[in-house]
Amino acid sequence: MTAPVRWGILGAGAISHRFVSDLKQVAGAQAVAVGARSAERAAAFAAQFGIARSHGSYEELAAEPQVDCIYIGTPHNFHQAHTLLCLEHDKHVVCEKPFAINAEQARRMIARARERKLFLMEAMWSRFNPVYVRARQWIASGLIGEVRMLKADFGFAAARKPEGRLFNPKLGGGSLLDVGIYPLSLASHLFGPRPSAIQAVGRLGPTGVDEQAAIVLQYPEDQLALLSCAIRTRTAQNALIIGTAGKVWLPAFWRARLAVLRRPKQAPRITWGKAGYRFEAAEAVQCIRAGRTESSTMPLDESLAIMETMDRIRQRIGLKYPGE
Repeated sequence: MTAPVRWGILGAGAISHRFVSDLKQVAGAQAVAVGARSAERAAAFAAQFGIARSHGSYEELAAEPQVDCIYIGTPHNFHQAHTLLCLEHDKHVVCEKPFAINAEQARRMIARARERKLFLMEAMWSRFNPVYVRARQWIASGLIGEVRMLKADFGFAAARKPEGRLFNPKLGGGSLLDVGIYPLSLASHLFGPRPSAIQAVGRLGPTGVDEQAAIVLQYPEDQLALLSCAIRTRTAQNALIIGTAGKVWLPAFWRARLAVLRRPKQAPRITWGKAGYRFEAAEAVQCIRAGRTESSTMPLDESLAIMETMDRIRQRIGLKYPGE
């Protein structure tokens, strides 16, 4: 029997809670350790989820000999440092999205993983959810013809808290990195990771981060992606993938539980399913067990290309983070 992949959880915030809850449903995966900013916080997390070991620092978790792979659930601005820390201790890594603050950081992370021959993947959970996978199968089989356009938005209304993660530039705040990554990743998966032209406008709020942005991407075969994101305004959170012979609608596409295929003069085709973090975790387990160092569904070169696109968007809307 193949031994389970032993997971460490770096960060004890809300997203780590959701990830570990779903990890329990993954065959061949076992959460064995957690590291947090304090011993008390780590111990409380471990007690809640029945995890054997807890550590009061991320360094202690990275050095834990009983861990094979570490999930990083800390804010964006820490992703590079925490990924490199884990890789230096020969741990495989699944890092929350966005992969990093900018492309320069992403290049360092990827180079180190490849140098040490370790698995590394951006945790773009939506790409692995079964409803999204079925929608992609519809598209790949030609049911909507040639895909020409994507319209996708992700906006929600948050109270402006200057020191909070969403609005603090020191923490990589703003709508683009927090939720704009979802429509950008979808566009990348449909049309390829490198748009030929980028237009973008945005509103920078009082703290200096983008509170909303609108983006138009054009691709080498003239496909168009019309995207928007916001953290002060709730939007429909829909994705509409439009082809020459039909369209696919994904309501709340970032956690896809429903997809609708519409073709002229035909009854709609509908698929339902569950969304969750377990599907990306299962992908990591399969890759690690097979000795692969990256996922073909969320490859590292694509994560880098998306970061490069976000860098170009930020240049156009005037968004720069401390230290850049």
